[in-house]
Amino acid sequence: MTGHAAMRPEIALSWKRSALSGLEPSSTPTGDSCSDLDESSRLLQAARPVLDEMEQQIQGTGFCVLLADRDCRIVARLFDGPRLERLIDGAGAVLGSRFGEDCVGTTALGTPMEVRRGVVIHGEEHYLERFKDLSCYGHPIVHPVTRRVEGILDMTGVASRANPLFAPFLARAAGDIERRLLEGSRVSQQRLVDAFQRVSPQNQMAVTAIGEDILLSNRVALDLLQVSDHATLRGLAADLRPEQSKTVRIQLSSGEPALVRADRVAGTDGGAVFVVRPDRRTSNPIRRGKSPSSSVVERSRSELSRLRGTRDPVVISGEPGTGRTTAVRDLAGDRSLVCMDATAIALDGAEAWIDRLLSLAAGPSAVLVIEEVQLLPESMLPLVVKMLAADAGPRIVMTSSPLGDLPPGVAGLVGRCPGQVVLPPLRQRSREFADIAQGILDSVRPGLRLTASALDALIARDWPGNIAELSVVLQAAAGRRSSANIAVADLPDQYRTPTRVSRLAGRERAERQAIVDALQECGGNKVHAAAALGISRSTLYVRIRALDITV
Repeated sequence: MTGHAAMRPEIALSWKRSALSGLEPSSTPTGDSCSDLDESSRLLQAARPVLDEMEQQIQGTGFCVLLADRDCRIVARLFDGPRLERLIDGAGAVLGSRFGEDCVGTTALGTPMEVRRGVVIHGEEHYLERFKDLSCYGHPIVHPVTRRVEGILDMTGVASRANPLFAPFLARAAGDIERRLLEGSRVSQQRLVDAFQRVSPQNQMAVTAIGEDILLSNRVALDLLQVSDHATLRGLAADLRPEQSKTVRIQLSSGEPALVRADRVAGTDGGAVFVVRPDRRTSNPIRRGKSPSSSVVERSRSELSRLRGTRDPVVISGEPGTGRTTAVRDLAGDRSLVCMDATAIALDGAEAWIDRLLSLAAGPSAVLVIEEVQLLPESMLPLVVKMLAADAGPRIVMTSSPLGDLPPGVAGLVGRCPGQVVLPPLRQRSREFADIAQGILDSVRPGLRLTASALDALIARDWPGNIAELSVVLQAAAGRRSSANIAVADLPDQYRTPTRVSRLAGRERAERQAIVDALQECGGNKVHAAAALGISRSTLYVRIRALDITV
C-alpha cells in the first residue's frame, strides 16, 4: 500500500476525509442504490448525445465511462465489452449507487465532487482495497450559469496508472455537456419570458417574472416593487408545484396592501410569474392574507406608541439583539432615564446591586429600567413587585427574554405589568428587512446600498443574533466593499447564502439550519453530525447538496 507520507497532497486529504467518514480500507460499500433514477433530468438530457458519441470512441480501449449526478449517484454507464462491465458491477458501481467519499472513499467520482476540479486516481491511491486494481480520471460538470457542480464524468480502466489522455478527452466531453446544460438553461429562461409576455397588459397592474437567474418587470412593477418585495414574491412561489397558482394578499415594503396572483411556470427551475394589483379598498383587509410576522411588528409599534402617554409599568420582551434597549429609549422619549442590568448581579453581588437599585428608585429620574429581568434571583422578586405597585417614584420599565422562556417566578412578575411589548426576531421581519438593513448602512456609511442578490442572501439567514448580528455583518461588508453597492462577494463567507436557499420553504429552511448547526457543533465532521441528527451519512450528504450547504 502506498505510504501516507508519499501521497500527493490531494490524495492524502481525500484519505483523511474518507477516514473521518468512518471508512476503513477493508470496508465494503453498503450497496446503497436507487432504482428510480430520473431519466428526464436536465443532466441526463444534456449528457445523452455526448455519451452516445463517447460509446463509439471507447470501443476497443478496455475502459468504461461513468456519469454521476450532483449527489454522486451513478446515473449512466458505458463499457467496452461485458468483461469490464462484470468487473465494475462487482466493485459496486451499479446504476443508482452512491460513490461519494463518505460511501466509498477516494475515487474519481467522489473526490472531484469534493474538490470541484479534475482528479486522476492511480490504482494504489484508491482508499478502499477493492478499487486498487483500477485507475481512473474524473472531471466535474459545472453549470455555466449557476457555477454549481451538476455531475461528474469518469473514465475507468484496469491499470496501475491512469492514461494521461483521460484528462483532455473527459474535459472536452464535460465541456460539451456544460454547453448543452447552458442551452437547457436558455430554454428554461425562454419559457419564463413567454409566460411573462402572455399576461395581458392592463393599467395599474404590475407584472413580474422571477426565475433562477432572470428577473422581468413591466413599468408598473418597476415603480411599485422594491428589492425586498422580490424576496417576498420568491417565497410565495417556493411552495407551489409546477403549473400551480395561488392568490394572496400581502403588504408591500411601501406599506401599501396588494393582491398577488403567483403562477408557477413548469420547466423553469422554480420560476414564476406574478401579477400584483394594489388593494386600495377602504374596508379592513382580510386578516388571513396578512402575514403573522407583519401583524406582530404592527402590534409592537402600536403598543409602544400607546404606552408613551401612560405611567404604567412596562416589560419589553424579545430575543437578544432584537432592539429591546432601543425600544426602551423610544418609550422614554426625552424623559430622564437610568438603567440597572441584572447581568451585573454576578459581578457586584446581590446586596450591592439591590442598594444601587433602591438608590436609583429614590432619585429624580423619570424612568428606571431593569434589563434582563429573567436573571433576577427569586429572593429579589418581591422587592421588584413592590416597586411596580408603588404610587410614587420613577416609571418601571423592564426588558426580558421571550415570555415563553421565563422562569415561573419572573413570569409572574412580568404578568403584573399592564404594558407588554413583544419584539419579533429578525427572521420574522423579511418584509421590513430591506428597510432595517438600509437604516443600519445609513448609520455606518451613507450612500451604500445592498444589491438584490446580497439582500436575498441575508434574508435567507436565521439571524440568532437578530439586528445586533446584522449590524456587525453590514459593518464588515461596508469595510470590504468594492463599490457603492454591497454585493454577495462583500459579505462574510458564512453569509453568502446561495440564491436558491433564499427561496426554500419554511420546513426546508429549518432543516438546512439544523444541518448547518450540527456540522458547526461537530467541527465539520459529517459522521458525528449525522449521528447527532439521527440520520445516515448518505442521507446527510444528499441533504447537504440538495439544500446547497457549503462544508
